[in-house]
Amino acid sequence: MNSIDTNILLYGTNADCPEHQWARPVLERMLANPSEWILADQVLFEYYRLVRNPAVVEKPLSAKEASQRIRFFRQESGCLHCGYDISCWTGIFQTLSAKEFSAGRVFDLVLAVTLKHAGVTTFYTRNIRDFKSFGCFELVNPEEQ
Repeated sequence: MNSIDTNILLYGTNADCPEHQWARPVLERMLANPSEWILADQVLFEYYRLVRNPAVVEKPLSAKEASQRIRFFRQESGCLHCGYDISCWTGIFQTLSAKEFSAGRVFDLVLAVTLKHAGVTTFYTRNIRDFKSFGCFELVNPEEQ
């Protein structure tokens, strides 16, 4: 099972950014075979925030436009979806309480554990380094393919 990080979703839907050329094919593969892909609710919420932010995108979307996009990906694309499950708390808490764990990585940790719990085996992200230490799945940076 495959999944994508917020950055791939953002770049793949934003033709104005230079990353679009390598991110768009990942989205096209996802939409062509949606039963092989899981989208995390966390990714959709992060995407909503980014596409509305003028510091991130040249042409920010309105609340209505952004919500329509996440509705499409969550309810109409055919992709499976997942959200954080409380049964994951113990594993997350153990990692959070480790002395060397950086507070800035908490959202990556929750996403990694959520996706692993949902059965994801391959994760597409530009941020390989941020997820590598979790050892949850194969990591693919489409920019390097």
